[in-house]
Amino acid sequence: MPRAIRRRLSREEKRQETKEKLLRSAEQLFNQGGYEKASVDLIAENAGFSKGAFYSNFESKEEIFLALLESSKRRNIAALESLVAQEMSAEQMLVAIRNHQSGPESDFDFAQLAVEFALQASRDPTFAKAYARLNRNFRDSMIGVLEKLYTKLGRVPPAPAKDLADILIATITGLLLQASDAPANVRKRLISEATFLILGISAQPPEGKPK
Repeated sequence: MPRAIRRRLSREEKRQETKEKLLRSAEQLFNQGGYEKASVDLIAENAGFSKGAFYSNFESKEEIFLALLESSKRRNIAALESLVAQEMSAEQMLVAIRNHQSGPESDFDFAQLAVEFALQASRDPTFAKAYARLNRNFRDSMIGVLEKLYTKLGRVPPAPAKDLADILIATITGLLLQASDAPANVRKRLISEATFLILGISAQPPEGKPK
């Protein structure tokens, strides 16, 4: 059987492929050693490219981190929207949300890095603007998810959705900083408990079912 001929990538497709490899490399290095230790040289080398290839796609390490952070926040919102849209009972939905927050599919490691980056952005007024814009977009998306959640549950939120979103984001950031030395599963549990306390809802399994 003749071997299939691979279609030659266009210049734009090659550029996109290079960009994706750099993003994966940066995410791997950020998660392994933190933001400071992941230099542009290391990101490029780990992806199999020169530093010139990096700067052909990203202006700086801050920019590639922002791209990853935006992707992480989009995944988080998309996952929550998918859960809220599913046909299930209120109890099942809340348990599903809790499992998502504490499960292996959550972007918990990247959330920790986001806190580290927030501290760095606070020292760079120019870059802080881009970071603040990203957080505003995330906040607006979170407000939409919360409004859909309470409608689906048939419950009245304890405060306006915009206030709940602000409190949630601030609380999670604070917990990630305060419990930085605790095991990941402990920090995930604290964040999950805080989320449901702030939202004024319970995600405990119905009686008679295993916890």
